Order: sequence, then structure tokens, then C-alpha cells
Amino acid sequence: MDTLALIRGEVRFGAKIIRPDSKVAILEYNFARLGRPKKRMRRKNISGSIVFLVLGLAVAFSVVTRSGWLPVAMVGFGLAAVYSFGFTGRSIRQARASRQGRWLALARALLGLVGAFLCLLIVVGMFIARLNQQRWQTRSNFRPQRAMANSPMPDVPATNFTSNLPIIVLHTDGKYVSNDPPTVVRAEFFDAVNRRASTDNQPVYAGLASMNRRGHSTLGLPKHSYTLRTLDQETNQTKVALLGMPPEEDWVLHAPFEDKTMIRDVLAFELTRKMGRYAPRTRYVELFVQTSDGMLSMKDYRGVYVLMEKIKRGPDRVNIAKLKPEHRSEPEISGGYIVKRDHDDSSGSRFRTGHGGPFFYVSPNARQITSEQKTWLKGYFNSFESALYGADFKDPEKGYPAYLDVDSFIDAHFLIEVGKNVDGFRYSAFLTKDRGGKLTVGPPWDWNRSFGNANYYGGGHVRGWYSSNMRPNEISWHQRLQEDPSYAQRRAARWSKLREKVFDPKKIGLMIDDLAAQLEEAQERNFKRWPILGQNVGCNYFVGDSFQEEVDWLKNWIIDRIDWIDGHVTTSVEF
Repeated sequence: MDTLALIRGEVRFGAKIIRPDSKVAILEYNFARLGRPKKRMRRKNISGSIVFLVLGLAVAFSVVTRSGWLPVAMVGFGLAAVYSFGFTGRSIRQARASRQGRWLALARALLGLVGAFLCLLIVVGMFIARLNQQRWQTRSNFRPQRAMANSPMPDVPATNFTSNLPIIVLHTDGKYVSNDPPTVVRAEFFDAVNRRASTDNQPVYAGLASMNRRGHSTLGLPKHSYTLRTLDQETNQTKVALLGMPPEEDWVLHAPFEDKTMIRDVLAFELTRKMGRYAPRTRYVELFVQTSDGMLSMKDYRGVYVLMEKIKRGPDRVNIAKLKPEHRSEPEISGGYIVKRDHDDSSGSRFRTGHGGPFFYVSPNARQITSEQKTWLKGYFNSFESALYGADFKDPEKGYPAYLDVDSFIDAHFLIEVGKNVDGFRYSAFLTKDRGGKLTVGPPWDWNRSFGNANYYGGGHVRGWYSSNMRPNEISWHQRLQEDPSYAQRRAARWSKLREKVFDPKKIGLMIDDLAAQLEEAQERNFKRWPILGQNVGCNYFVGDSFQEEVDWLKNWIIDRIDWIDGHVTTSVEF
């Protein structure tokens, strides 16, 4: 701009002179002036649009795992926004200076509109996902309750009730059975005589017991599981041999409900024993809980249950050394311990390590364990994790082999992988530490969501490694262990050995047939009491219309699952 033009009131812009007496010229000047923004402003405009777009795409990606058509739509709109940004940016760069200002305004408006629409879809998607989750919870928690209410058992005498399974009758004498505290009841156990059990016969055990509801997610189901403790006449706990199992005082009455074969827990325990390791002994029973006075009635019938040993320290259960309060130094303080990793909202005293938890005290329990023992046990876990994730983790004396019973871990790993137990290494995951011994994995517990009976974490699919779903704070040690070639070779060799007998699909099929035969008569009464066949209960992946259909699907699923594992067990990293 020269001095003469300035005196005349003219403004020179490039080769063009703008006179103040021309409205059109002034308008053109304004557009021209705005069309040449500083580079910093242009970068700011473009950067703001990019940040907004990337943020929208990132949030959209986080919702991709929510089922439905919205994730696909959000990806499409995200791609459209990327295209719009690229197109408008290119147009801005190629446009004349007089139009660049307008192009920038249009670009920001367009990207803002796309971003706003994208965020709106995200909000709607989250709302629908939440609504679907609530509907799933409603189906899993209340549909079986409606079925129960609509199909009560008849109020007819059950004094001559017979079954091929043992029968348990618990008399509450009008008292309510809650989660806590336990309720004292009168218990009668009738075992089979000449292959039939009958409430007309003399019970093989009659005495006092205490019972309370148990479970975590299963507490919301109408068919309740119970903890049962045998008592003497002074209501002190006393050891009793029940239905052919070794004498003890702590028992569990497990209520199969989500698992409509009623086989999965029993099968997992049997496979563990065939590996040569301890698992709780079990007996199928039919249960009555009489809550009122008078004659035993079919309205007191509760269905098929599994009487099983509760996991505890003892010569016939978890056979480890007894830890006493006076054991405050090594070697005595080094064992024996039983802990379990479980839900974070579970009650009870717990501890966390640098990499995982929570771990709950089982034996000694939270009331019995001393502060010195807590400190020692947590220190052992932390030392193990430091060795596992340290630079010398392969070293036999400095690394994980010095702390972990590797063979027990491999066996537990393969049992969980064969069954694709979606609670495996997460919840009800027991670990033991004997005096002078190493950290040992097991015994198994809580297998109702296994062998294809789960619609999350790929639990219903025969393909894929379940271990790839493990989070760092869970027992995800396999992901680190497989970086050691000696572990990978040891694991592959163990699989070959287990496949000879334990994981032979034909042998497992025969086991399932035997268990199904035991249940053939009683399952009809169970599903009359709980008419859930053909209904989606909890997280069922497959829903069969009959007991036999559920059993057949289970057998076929195991065949296909083992076949997939056969082709994918290697000595290299798998994830």
C-alpha cells in the first residue's frame, strides 16, 4: 500500500485498488482480507476440527463392542467425516484467496455438524446398550421366577417319595433361611437301598445342621445353593460321613440352574481327579426343604442338587500343613495357606499384590490368620510376581520356577481352556501354599459357566484361547510364562499326555452319558419344579428344548473344542 493511495483513502490489495465509495468493493475487500488468515489461525481452525473428529471417533470405537447396528453406523459416519475433512482441506488449499475464508467457515461448520451427529449417535448407542443390559438382567433374574410362580408343585404327601438318587430332607421348623446368619435345621439323609432311596426308609443320617444361602451372581436365581454344616446336639460343628464321603463338617448343596445339563461342575471335578489332583467329591441328590409343620409334601420339593465337599484344609480334602497362630517364623509360617481370587465386592478380609487381586483368606480364615502370617503370605506373592515379571524370570533359582508349582498351573490352565470356563482364573479361583512348598493352583470350583455355557468372552465358541481375555490383575500368568521356551515345551508335552486318557473326547462322552443316566429320572421332576428348558437363563449360549438336547450339545461342543486345541497347542507364543 503506497502513501498516495493511503491519502486518497484507497486500499491496494494485490493488483486491485479498493475505493471507499464502492459498497461492492468494500465487501470484496472484507472477504479478501478474511480470506488471507494468518497461518497460525488456519492451523488452529484445522487442528480444532481434527481434535473434535478424532475424539468422536475414539468414543465411537469404545462403543464398538456394544452389540447392534449403531457401531457400524458410527464407523460409517466417522469415515464420512474423515472424507469431508480431507475434501474441504484440499479445497481450501486450492481455492483463491478471496474464497479461503468462506471455505474455512464451511469446513468447520460441516465438521461440527458431523461431530455433533456422531456424538448424538454415541449417546443413543450407550443408552440402548444400557437398556439391553437391563433387559438381559431382567430376563436372567426374573423370567425363571415367573416360571416358578406359574408352575408350583402339587401339595400332595411325599412321605413315600422314592428316587434312584439319595434324598435329603431339611426341616426348618418355620424358620427363614437367609444368606446370613445360618439357620439351625433338622437334617435327614436317605441313601439308596436296592438301588432306590425312599423317605419311608430309616435315614442313614439324622441330626442337626445349620444352613444358609450362598453364591454371588447366583444369589439372584430362585433355586438357591446352600452351605450346610453338620452339628451335634449342642449345635457345635461335628464331622459326619455323608453318603459315602469322608467325615467332615462343612458341605455345600449346589443348585444347578444356569447349567441345564446339571453336569458341568461334576464333570470338571471328575476330570481334575483323573489328572491326579484333588477336587471336591460329589453326589447327586434330590432335596426337600420343609418350612412348615405337618406332613412332608411335594410342595417342599426343591429339585436336583449336588452335595459336594466344601474346599477346606484337611487330610481328606486339601491336604496341607495346619497353620497355627503361634507359627510366626519360617519354616512353620510358610504354610499351609488356602486363598482364592474372587469378586472385588465379595465380603471378607483380602489382600492385593503389585499385579493382582483381590485374594481372600480361606484357611486360615480372616478371623484366624495373624498379622505376621498375612505379611508373610503377601510378601511371598509379591516375590513370586517380581520373579515372574523380572529380567531373570526363566532362571530356575531366581525366576518363577522357584515360587510356582508349574505342573499344577499347566493342569489348571488346560482344564480351564478345554471347558472355556469364563470364571476361570478370575472368580472362585483357589490357590494353596503348603509348608515348604510352592504356590499351587486349585482345587477347581464354580463351573456352571463352562463347556460352552456362556455368551461372553467367547465362552460359547469352540475356537480361540480363553486366556487371551485375562486382565493384568487376574491370574494371567500364562501370558508371561509362555515367553519361556521351556514352559512352552513342558505345556505341549503335558497336553499330549492328557489327550491320551483324560481329554479323550470318547471317554469324556462316556462320562457324560453316565452322569446323564443318573439324572434321567430326577431331571423330569427337577424341570417340572423349575420349568426353564427352552428358556434363556443367565448367560446361556445354547438353549435346548429338552434335557437330552442340552446333553447332546454339550458332548458335541467338547469334541469340537478339543479338536481345535489339538491344532493350536504349540511351543511358541500364541497371543
